[in-house]
Amino acid sequence: MRNKIKQYFGKLKGNAKVCIACHPFWGIPYTIYTYYISLYLQEIGISSGELGTLMVIGTGAAFVFSLLSAPIIDRMGRKSATFVFDLLSSAVPPLIYFFTKDFAGALIAQILFNTSRIMSVAYYLVMIEDAEDETRIVAFNLFNIITVVAGLIMPLAGILVDRFGLVKMERIFLLVSFAVMAVMIIVRNILLRETKVGTQIREKVRAERKHSGSLREMVKPYADAFGFLLKNRVARAVVLANLFFCVYINLGTNYSLYFVPYFTDRLGMDTMQASMLGSIYYAGMLLAMICINPLTGKKGILGSILVSGCITLLGLGLMVCIPAKVYWLAIVSVMIMAVGYGILKSSVDGVMAVYSESEFRSGIYSLTNLLSAGLGMLVTAICSALYTKFTGWLYILCGLMVLSMLVCIFSVRKENAEENVSESR
Repeated sequence: MRNKIKQYFGKLKGNAKVCIACHPFWGIPYTIYTYYISLYLQEIGISSGELGTLMVIGTGAAFVFSLLSAPIIDRMGRKSATFVFDLLSSAVPPLIYFFTKDFAGALIAQILFNTSRIMSVAYYLVMIEDAEDETRIVAFNLFNIITVVAGLIMPLAGILVDRFGLVKMERIFLLVSFAVMAVMIIVRNILLRETKVGTQIREKVRAERKHSGSLREMVKPYADAFGFLLKNRVARAVVLANLFFCVYINLGTNYSLYFVPYFTDRLGMDTMQASMLGSIYYAGMLLAMICINPLTGKKGILGSILVSGCITLLGLGLMVCIPAKVYWLAIVSVMIMAVGYGILKSSVDGVMAVYSESEFRSGIYSLTNLLSAGLGMLVTAICSALYTKFTGWLYILCGLMVLSMLVCIFSVRKENAEENVSESR
């Protein structure tokens, strides 16, 4: 067992190793401060309707930043773009939240937070671009495991919140998050190296820029990516699956501003109970990522998505149907939803990394972010309008996104099966 674990970690090399080693110093503070940020904003006077407005405007900002991401990353390089936009999207927002007292400050923080659309593409590329497929799958799974482990600290955070008050403790979480993440981002930048592909594309873009306008420079990565996807049906289906999954992540998981309020608004839980449900959610994800995901290699990853997608749909359905104040049913629902998501997150990340293999990868990731932001803006606006009438609409819409993703993955699996039959003949 020890040798297998050693072999698993041994697959990490170079930039992937640096990114995973530094990730706890991002994952822990980020997870704690974002978990309570919705309740904190409500405490300082922001209504549930205004939370919805923040989500809609944030998704609109995500659309704009997704549009800009590919040309910015190709021109700056993967490493530099990761450094600059991680500071803007990760370190600066908690500092703004710390000082804000109204909707305007929260809006600025939310807009800056969504520059993560640029950072995430650059970060994923710098982590996986020089790596082999198995290394990419391992790196994404460990990345997600670290993020989830951070969530297990939630009961301790919940005790502190219960004892000293939500506003006081969240302000401490925000200040600590800013300091820890800022230092980590600087140290990580020193240790990272620009990828080979990133260096080649940066030099190519800078040379072409002398002979082309800024509009053409911005459009070219998307045109190249779109052309690649038109010719590759499997890659196209994978991108669509990732698109629907991204909308689900931002709307219905721990990344959503509605995640914790749903426990209090719909399920009638107090702050401490909501903290415990959050810990159960992270525990379920961790269980899946540690015990199930390492057993899934490249060959079984599509089947893993189909099974875990069905599990996720079951959890989402229960979240809509269970009565309020029945805590044990809430625990069961959250655990099922978490296990499904824990498998899905690493598997969808891995599939995207494997099937986007091409020189147009930055454009493919950026195009996916762009499309998911556009769809997310529409779905979030619908959810915001319906949430005040019936909170269950949150997870009904999430279920539609997961179901759409499963249809895409099923088509990929069918396409691969047909190719294997043709090759055997």
